[in-house]
Amino acid sequence: MTVLQEILGWSYDRPIWQRDALRRLLLNGELSDSDIDALTEMCKAGFGLAEQQTVTPLTRDDVPAEAAANAPVSLVSIFHHRGVNALADDQAIKFGPNLTVVYGDNGAGKSGYIRILKSACRARSQEQILGNVTSGAAPLPPVVSIKYNVGAEPKPREWVGDGADGSISRVSVFDTHSAGVYLTEETDVAFRPFGLDLFDKLVQACKSVRAKLESEQRALASSTLSDLQERIPAGTNAARLLASVTSLTKPEVVQSLVRLSPEEKARLATLEKSISDLKANDPKKLAQQLRLRIGRVLGLAEHIRKIEAALSPQAVADVIALRTEARRKAEDARRLRESIFSTDMLTGTGSEIWTGLWEAARRFSQDCAYPDQEFPVVADGAHCVLCQQDLDHAARHKLKRFEEFVDSASERELRQVRESFAKSRKSLTDLATTTAAVEEVIEELRVEHEPLADAIAAALAANETRRKVIALALTEDKELSANFPELVCIAREIDALAEQLGSRIATLRDAPTEDMRASIIVEATELRARTSLAESEQVILNEIERKKKVAAYGLCIDETKTHTITQKSTAVTKTAVSQKLKQRFNDELTHLGFRHVEVELRESGGSEGVLYHKLVLARAPGVELPKVVSEGEQRCLSIAAFFAELSTADDPSGIVFDDPVSSLDYKYRESVARRLVEESRVRQVIVFTHDVVFLLFLKQYAVEFGVDQVDQHIRQLSKGAGVCEEALPWVALPVKRKIGWLKNAHQAADKLFREGHQDAYEKDAKHLYGLLREAWERALEEVLLNGIVERYRPSVQTQRLAMISDVTDEDCQALDVAMTKCSRWLPGHDQAAAARAPVPEPPELKDDIDALENWVAAIQKRRR
Repeated sequence: MTVLQEILGWSYDRPIWQRDALRRLLLNGELSDSDIDALTEMCKAGFGLAEQQTVTPLTRDDVPAEAAANAPVSLVSIFHHRGVNALADDQAIKFGPNLTVVYGDNGAGKSGYIRILKSACRARSQEQILGNVTSGAAPLPPVVSIKYNVGAEPKPREWVGDGADGSISRVSVFDTHSAGVYLTEETDVAFRPFGLDLFDKLVQACKSVRAKLESEQRALASSTLSDLQERIPAGTNAARLLASVTSLTKPEVVQSLVRLSPEEKARLATLEKSISDLKANDPKKLAQQLRLRIGRVLGLAEHIRKIEAALSPQAVADVIALRTEARRKAEDARRLRESIFSTDMLTGTGSEIWTGLWEAARRFSQDCAYPDQEFPVVADGAHCVLCQQDLDHAARHKLKRFEEFVDSASERELRQVRESFAKSRKSLTDLATTTAAVEEVIEELRVEHEPLADAIAAALAANETRRKVIALALTEDKELSANFPELVCIAREIDALAEQLGSRIATLRDAPTEDMRASIIVEATELRARTSLAESEQVILNEIERKKKVAAYGLCIDETKTHTITQKSTAVTKTAVSQKLKQRFNDELTHLGFRHVEVELRESGGSEGVLYHKLVLARAPGVELPKVVSEGEQRCLSIAAFFAELSTADDPSGIVFDDPVSSLDYKYRESVARRLVEESRVRQVIVFTHDVVFLLFLKQYAVEFGVDQVDQHIRQLSKGAGVCEEALPWVALPVKRKIGWLKNAHQAADKLFREGHQDAYEKDAKHLYGLLREAWERALEEVLLNGIVERYRPSVQTQRLAMISDVTDEDCQALDVAMTKCSRWLPGHDQAAAARAPVPEPPELKDDIDALENWVAAIQKRRR
């Protein structure tokens, strides 16, 4: 199972937003600010703090079967324009694709170039780049450039000091500071198998999301109840509620406390009045006044109840029903009339008006004309009570028919309904909603109960409007509109006032003790607190919601904890990296010949998705390593750790060493040189050094392994440090290149001679004879003795002895003559005045240089 497949399986149990983060990291390599914003919203959505987001978690389809190899990064050149330490302006160092050796004495400027490289490349430690602080002028800002190749890209890229560059940072730098880190500190594995860096990046994503969540949570941190708590009396239920509000407080609990019932509101009003009453100078007199007032209030309540009863929806419905019934009965009577009376009757006969006429005639007959006789009187001699004429047979018949009609059931019912309707209509028409006495009581109430007085007056006015609308509709026999005024009921509130007055009277009558007074005050305080709380009900509910959000943010932040990520990273790293790292470290120590002290690379715990390792003594892991091994051994261990770390990466990018053999024991220099040259066969290796012996070891192994070596020499000159030329120092040149150098120097000296600068020529010529003598010495070791023994090399190449069997007396004589002549012109060899000879002129100097070249060529030719 690959690392990515392991991460995929593990991710199924991670929060959904982290799975989305892994997908984004795998596809894009990094997370942008917009990615962090989106992941934060996903995290919040899981706890109701944001709208649901579109989430695309990491799946099997996102995981490649194998990791793609990284194109190696190699440095091409470093250019210093200005501003870094005391380096001279406009200097460049060029690097080869395999091995590059940059030689320079102490103070030549190597460290300045290394600081530039460390600011761009990967290094275990960083250094601040200072300007030329010794120049006496204000340092200029640094201007530098590093050109580098990435794989087979046709053109090099360029880093100009403008921040991190993901490509050039794959080049690694090893220097004295790095060596200390590897030796004394816990270090993470900087190079990892493809996919293992997802843990680090996921940790950083969690930290970024956490920072945003914490910022938003802090904005919710302050409670909104502090001002309210100051206004609510301590010890009340309201105060206890405020003190105990949490994210789990139910809104129903708040509402049940802050919303007073009508009875509780009335009770509070009573308590307030009772407290005021108890402060009166003459409680008995006050009680008498309250008794009189309660009588008037009860009378008002009775009046209001009568009005509300008369104008109630049921009363109105009843009178409308009577009118409807009267209409129906009138229709029944009309049909009966039409069936009883002939068509020759006067219009309206049998109608309501006619019936009124008939009833009036009945009263006249019974009361005046024919007392004690049944109406109508139709006996012989009787007269019509209406026209005062004699009654004939037809008249008698009509009068009997009229009476039969009027006495019928339909007509009787019609009369009864009409009488009931008329009575109800009259009661509504005559109803007095307000009187002078009522107004007087209302004005009296206005003194202490103005809101109630206003409510009563408004109710009476509204109900009067309702009465007028109903009465007009009944009088004009019209239908009531659907939106005619509603009944306003106020009697209950008046009854509550009466009850309050009765309670106040009872309180005054009972002459309360101090305990009772205190009880009244406590109860009133409790109700007042609840009333005050009611004004801020929404504030409390908002505070509950705030605490819910704070708690939800806490749950979100819990999801950003990295402990689980670190645990998994540690487990995967141990499987995929640690064993390989440990084995490679041991192999590197073997290659370097470090065997006498047992040192191991061990895991030392993890943090934020990273597993750390540390060098320890195998037999004394608690003892600090620098206290046991020498400085040279420390450097050797650090180099081994550095190469072991490189082995964990599938990335053959370049590496840079700054004085790798500084403080290194002599016996390890050759081993380190060999190891560096071996590494230069598979990746670019750049070595900065001031050690000539180490330089020669590098050249020796470069030749042995067939590695192309680029040489760079930096020096401190009058214009500054870091002045570079593409050559090795004189002491490190082989004889062939020494001869070439002497030829070039001869040309410069010859020019001085031809231009008449005799003193300058003689000085240069003497110096060249000294260098020519050194070249003869180098030729003795390298050519005549065939490299059997050489300065700065501890070994003797005995296998080359056979080649020197051809040495002749002429070879030795020529060597002796040449060196004797060169020694004559060495500075410090004083000659007697009489024996002082002129310095050889340029042609003679050239012949002496050619003599060395011909001597070397002749020996090499016969040994081929």
